[in-house]
Amino acid sequence: MSNINSSSLLLFDGDDGIYSEDENGEMEWEKLGFGPVSTDFMYSMKCCEDGNFVQGNLTHYGNIEFSPFAAVLNYGQGIIEGLKVNRKEDGRLLLFRPDQHALRMKMGAQRMCMPSPSIHQFIHAVKQTALANIRW
Repeated sequence: MSNINSSSLLLFDGDDGIYSEDENGEMEWEKLGFGPVSTDFMYSMKCCEDGNFVQGNLTHYGNIEFSPFAAVLNYGQGIIEGLKVNRKEDGRLLLFRPDQHALRMKMGAQRMCMPSPSIHQFIHAVKQTALANIRW
């Protein structure tokens, strides 16, 4: 795994003009904590029977469908890895150690005998989701 970017901070630029002061002004920043926040878009990726994940896609935030036989329902088997995106004054988005979040998810999946997306797939999904939800 030496090809993983080991920098503690990953920077990427958002598209100018996607958000306005009015949109950002509606946020109650003082009340924004570390709990879940529903945003406009989410990223979904499916796992094939061979344990490999296929290219995912962005969709509007909403309910998801899965089989009643899903392990998460029958055995309580599931993993969630969340991280926060911060915006700098110049509009750039900051992700703190997304590679470490990806590794933590892979380790958790291994402990739970579950497949997991690659580190590249995880980081790509996080970037796409952050850019799609830039107004938040």
